[in-house]
Amino acid sequence: MSATLRIASRDLGAFFRAPAGWLLAALVLALQAIQLHAVAIGTERRPSAAVLELFLLNAAFLTEVLAAVLALRLTVDEDHEAGGLLLTAPVPERALVVGRFLGAFFYLAIVTLLSLHLPALLWVHGKISVGHVVTGYLGVLLVGAGALAIASAAAAITRRPFGAVLLTAAILALLELGHQLATVAELGVRPWLRAVAPVWGRFTSFRQGVLQLSDVVFFASLVYLGLLLATRALATRRSS
Repeated sequence: MSATLRIASRDLGAFFRAPAGWLLAALVLALQAIQLHAVAIGTERRPSAAVLELFLLNAAFLTEVLAAVLALRLTVDEDHEAGGLLLTAPVPERALVVGRFLGAFFYLAIVTLLSLHLPALLWVHGKISVGHVVTGYLGVLLVGAGALAIASAAAAITRRPFGAVLLTAAILALLELGHQLATVAELGVRPWLRAVAPVWGRFTSFRQGVLQLSDVVFFASLVYLGLLLATRALATRRSS
């Protein structure tokens, strides 16, 4: 556990020591503000709760994009000096994978929570419940965790930073596409296609302010499977 936390702390610090980490955070927060004012609020008159739902939906998609970009940092490139040191370090694969995942997740969580002032504006000028905001942001963090677990697996499989980004984006796009395919698929597979879409499917209850255990279990399972695959892939690389 101590090795895992040391790796997580080191990776989290690396995000904020590099200008790219600050620029990425600023870009995400700017896009969050833009989508609130230009898309969620827009020109139509909507109830505050409906505005919050649309804001959370767009925020979840932005979080998936952020997780895909963070795959750049999750890759262990043996051709790079730091990557070579990680591969040869006397640290168990599980500690390495989970530590790097936690470092990226803490960064994503900080960036996400820094946008809390945006729904607070709706609370000041409209009527929304604190529980709705808390549940929605919990869902956004779970979406981010699931996407980062996929990014961890992609980073361990592809071995190259941009390859990990592309593979992560492709997997997330296919999962979300399942919700759209459900409208034309046979009746027997429609529930399954909707169930695997992280934002379009499983996030729906969160953005409506409803906490469902089945959705929490889905994201927890996604994180577990992604990290398990990443650990197995990294172990294979080390043994080869």
